[in-house]
Amino acid sequence: MASNDLSLATRELFLRTVKAQTFMRMPVLEELLKRDKITYRGGKYIEALIDIAEMTELGQAYTVNEALTDGKKDMLQKPRFTWKYYQVPLRYDVDEYLQNHTASSDDIKLLDLAEFLTKKAHRGMRLGLRAMMYNVDPMTNTGSETGVGDSSKFFQSFLSALDHDVTTYGNVSRTFGNASTGYWHGSDPTGRPDVVSSSTQNTEYNISIANLRKWLIPIYEYMETPDDLYIVMCPTLWNKLRAELEAYGQFDLDKDSLKYGIQKFWIDGHQCVSDPWLENGYGTSGTTENWVFKLNLADWEMRFHTERNFKMSDFKWQGENTNGYDQWLARLMLAGNFMCWKPNGSMWLQNVS
Repeated sequence: MASNDLSLATRELFLRTVKAQTFMRMPVLEELLKRDKITYRGGKYIEALIDIAEMTELGQAYTVNEALTDGKKDMLQKPRFTWKYYQVPLRYDVDEYLQNHTASSDDIKLLDLAEFLTKKAHRGMRLGLRAMMYNVDPMTNTGSETGVGDSSKFFQSFLSALDHDVTTYGNVSRTFGNASTGYWHGSDPTGRPDVVSSSTQNTEYNISIANLRKWLIPIYEYMETPDDLYIVMCPTLWNKLRAELEAYGQFDLDKDSLKYGIQKFWIDGHQCVSDPWLENGYGTSGTTENWVFKLNLADWEMRFHTERNFKMSDFKWQGENTNGYDQWLARLMLAGNFMCWKPNGSMWLQNVS
């Protein structure tokens, strides 16, 4: 048994690393970054010209003695998105300053607190972006199955673009099933959003390879390459598809060992991805685990303003302010938004099991 003197004379040994208990995967954000779909520009608004129509009906088959027709058609639209603002505060007080910030010896300082806070703030901001992409308020962890609108203070979401109940997106009015404005809606399992008369977005479906292929039919018309399509769901639904694929697997029985298990899979050239965040039903009373997204990533963009691109202010002592506290405060600042420039090339289903 150790003596009291030995206990007092011996310094405790700390592992000089931080063991993360909060790490969370962000597959969609990582994929957008890999595909260069995270961009950095300025400007008063976020705008782009989009091509909304073809000239097919203006063409004419004619005979030699037939007069040639004339015609004109509006084929351009300019959606407008506003900048959304997001910040993460970083603060430490005088006790932390004296005990950590000014410490010069590794024997005293287990980690650099300011550096740790900065890294956590950057990661916290990325986690906040992921929550808003899924239509969830990152501050309260609550959300809705109706996409946030143009006037919301939050970054717009997948649901903002794909929810058939959102009638204005990017300052452009739209009506699902309308031949003139339906193109600006997300696709429906039963057909194109400018043709189908009623939405089946919330209809109950079972996950299967056959159903997945059926749901993709309306999207194929708007897809340039199979690799552009990215299918996202919770791990439970992903495992159901994996089990179906494993049932078709063949093994070499002449081998004396076997490596078993599918870590990644593509169906008809389209990658299927498991996002663990959807499993927990964050913010929507346990419903996000029933969501399936079929995203044409060529049409999506995360835009950050060049002047507020994860920009961090210096730590400033608050005691110099009237009634201020003996604390140091910095802020990580971001301005941007999340947009889809062709909603009819993607699809959201909200009741898949």
